[in-house]
Amino acid sequence: MAVDPGMVDTILGTFRGMARELKEAGNDSDDARECFSALETMERLALEMDDLGAYSTKLSVDGLFTDFSTAYGRALASNSSVDGDSSDDQLMANTLKSYEDALNDLKSKPSAAHLVPVLQEVVDKGKSGLSYPLFLKECEEKGLFLGLDSPRVGPTIQYDIYCARISFRPVDRELYERQLEAYQDLVNRSAFGYPDPVEWEITRQKLEWEYEPRQILWKAIEDRWDRMLDMVQDWVDSFCSFAPHDERWCGMGGVNSRAQTMKNIQRTQECEPGMLQVREEIFQEYFDLSWNDIFIHPTFLNQQENGLLWYSDQAIDFIREVHEIMHPGARPDSDMISRAEKQHNSKAYVRQDRATAEAMTPMPFPEFLNTIEWA
Repeated sequence: MAVDPGMVDTILGTFRGMARELKEAGNDSDDARECFSALETMERLALEMDDLGAYSTKLSVDGLFTDFSTAYGRALASNSSVDGDSSDDQLMANTLKSYEDALNDLKSKPSAAHLVPVLQEVVDKGKSGLSYPLFLKECEEKGLFLGLDSPRVGPTIQYDIYCARISFRPVDRELYERQLEAYQDLVNRSAFGYPDPVEWEITRQKLEWEYEPRQILWKAIEDRWDRMLDMVQDWVDSFCSFAPHDERWCGMGGVNSRAQTMKNIQRTQECEPGMLQVREEIFQEYFDLSWNDIFIHPTFLNQQENGLLWYSDQAIDFIREVHEIMHPGARPDSDMISRAEKQHNSKAYVRQDRATAEAMTPMPFPEFLNTIEWA
């Protein structure tokens, strides 16, 4: 999976334009070829990587921005069509045009609004009448070039927090909140208000490595108790009159469809209790959690309290009751089967206050930018 093409266009748009100018001018100097090579590397990395922050940091750490700009300046200076006495003026004009083109491109993309301010400062500095050497000196001393290279990820981290919050992912939300805190700390420690890209990348990766085991554990526990709940519900339902018509057991069709369906039902009735016991033993061994621990575990409570759980509270109570008698060779009594049929027919097993897809769908990032302070 590649980095988002729209964001790659934002980052590389200026460099593509500068490279295009060299080609159109017929500049085939070694310096021009160095520009093309640096741009090709940046394009290749965009296809190989999938994280925007890591990609931007990689370009900065490997010095690709600097390599391209330095070679570009030499390529223009060596161009025979540029008079030696006016090379600085030409460099200033070309550089300013490239920055202005990039700025206009950013302004046309709402999702890049948070990237505009620092580039606007560079353009304003270029229009102030400074010579090219003084322009470079001023931008360097005021940290503007650092600002261009620095990852402007504050708003994107806030967006990650927002997405984790509305989708009820507490571990992810905690990770992103830690990232935002660490990022802001780097901003505050920077003389120019722009974190060093290398330091930020190291900080980001350390936090992700710290939280990855917790994220994996959370998902693993969630997946396993979810399956165990289904197994109990399937077992009691397999004794109901609707079972031969339920898609959980229906055969694939043909002359043997009915026979296959009944065989599937029999397998659930006879094998599910034993398979559940094996799963419970593994659950206990791997996670030190018993069946009863499921219902007080944070993964379960998070789903129950936020409407993510498929089963209603009534259905959960019934599942726990069925579990007490679900053993190999056992069979639910007629009252329990009757209650299972009634629950199925009324669809009382489905949680009525489930979170909707609409409520859990995040607003677009450009719209989110209007709700936070990021300048």
